[in-house]
Amino acid sequence: MGFEEGNDKLILPKDDPLTNLRTYRQQLLKLKQERLKRSPTTAKGSVSNILTPELQERELKLRSNLINEFERVLIYESPAIQEKARHIMPVQDLHERARSKLSAINKEVRKDEKPMDFQDCVLVELLAWFKNDFFKWFDSPTCQQCHCQMTAEGSKPPTEDDHAWGGSRVEGYCCKDCGTVDRFVRYNHPSKLLETRQGRCGEWANCFTLLCRTLGMDARYVHDYTDHVWTEVYSQSQGRWLHADCCENKLDNPLMYEHGWGKKLTYIFAFSKDEVVDVTWRYTTKQNEVLKRRNDCRETWLVSTLRDINKQRQAAFSEAKRHFLEYRLVSEIAEFFASNRTLKESENEGRCSGSLSWRLARGETQAMGNSSYTFQLKQEEIEKKEFMVKYSSARDEYMRVSAGEVIKGWHAGIKSAKDIIRKHETDWKMVYITRRERSSIGEISWIVDWSNTGLKAASILIVFQHATFENGSVTWQLCTGDKCFLGNKEGVLELTEGDLQHETTKLELSAHLSNGQGENAWQQAQLFRQSDSSLDQFPFLIHIKYY
Repeated sequence: MGFEEGNDKLILPKDDPLTNLRTYRQQLLKLKQERLKRSPTTAKGSVSNILTPELQERELKLRSNLINEFERVLIYESPAIQEKARHIMPVQDLHERARSKLSAINKEVRKDEKPMDFQDCVLVELLAWFKNDFFKWFDSPTCQQCHCQMTAEGSKPPTEDDHAWGGSRVEGYCCKDCGTVDRFVRYNHPSKLLETRQGRCGEWANCFTLLCRTLGMDARYVHDYTDHVWTEVYSQSQGRWLHADCCENKLDNPLMYEHGWGKKLTYIFAFSKDEVVDVTWRYTTKQNEVLKRRNDCRETWLVSTLRDINKQRQAAFSEAKRHFLEYRLVSEIAEFFASNRTLKESENEGRCSGSLSWRLARGETQAMGNSSYTFQLKQEEIEKKEFMVKYSSARDEYMRVSAGEVIKGWHAGIKSAKDIIRKHETDWKMVYITRRERSSIGEISWIVDWSNTGLKAASILIVFQHATFENGSVTWQLCTGDKCFLGNKEGVLELTEGDLQHETTKLELSAHLSNGQGENAWQQAQLFRQSDSSLDQFPFLIHIKYY
């Protein structure tokens, strides 16, 4: 609002124009008036302030769950478990990779962004290593006799050893062909997970949060009550908590669950050794809708309960540390309700972890909407009479060389796409653009438009590397004006002034992916295939010279 901190007081400077203060006052009065208009039972689906026996029971259960989870995360502070984790992690390699990328990443920071620091880059590398090299997703086991996927057969009783590692839930599986049975223990102890290195989101986030703490990061375990878990890490450079989902290898994409996965969020709590915080509001732009779905407790009760739980944990902390945590919490709450939040392209993507059937059953495969992006010449390109853009699957970004611009995400530069994804083969260390899983046809297109420049195309060079397997098919073509040129297998197409119509003012490049055999037919037609470490290679290029 404009107040400044001074000793034990908040002071409003004498020369403050009071604009912010008046704005907040008007908003608070508006909220008060709206609240007075509501009936005592509030909107349908939300909880009133009347305490019924049923509501009291739900509140007691929620309080118990919060306290249990708050106690559990203290295991991440165990010196013995951290030492075990430290011996497993390639710490030196992570640090070296972070150092090598730090300056390159910060060169791409916009004026309205804060540069990343070393810890931020280590977190980026840790996420990639954890997903690609360390932990494995578990859907169902493979029969050792028939080598086919086994079928779930309900819960099995846990053994004493299972219980010792927090494995109170055990899933049973059976092979329908030969009758072989198997079991999968849902371990809840990070030390055991360092050994098993497989599971679903619960196991992934549990182990990953331990690794973050081992590397000295201020990390907390985040539990979404609509059935997902992840990690948050406090960034000193950004001055805020960063969402980190190791299952998806996503950093700072908090709105992806609501907008990309289509989740109907209710309660999301973050647990660390110092505090438990209701962080629901970081993950939604639909606060009113979420509020109506929160029926496990009264909101005033939740605020009071969290305050009491934190007060107990922090009782032995120094005054300086308590002040620091309180100040950071206030800043975090202010961030929740900032009005300038914008949705990123990467937050519109559906879930990628887990089998397709599992994601479909959970309703977390929302397709990304078409970007409908057109490359239009910038002033410097008009002056240079040249346009050049290239794309790297390994980086997943376009480099617009002619304008000194970087565009992140393959979908951020396309005109349209149908059933297209970027696929990362973590076993073969390859990455490429291909069809969506189980789809029969994939289509994608790009457009460059110079109609408002008065320029005419002198030459066009297209590099369009692609690969096919089995009988997979890739057909691609370049259209300018009313003429179209079919692309070749070599993936290089060069047009000179004689090939181009005088009135040409637009280029459209499109590709059609189809065919293939068996269950993996969808990935047997690939665009821009390259090693995930080939960060300096660009298998896709559009280069146009004008006169």
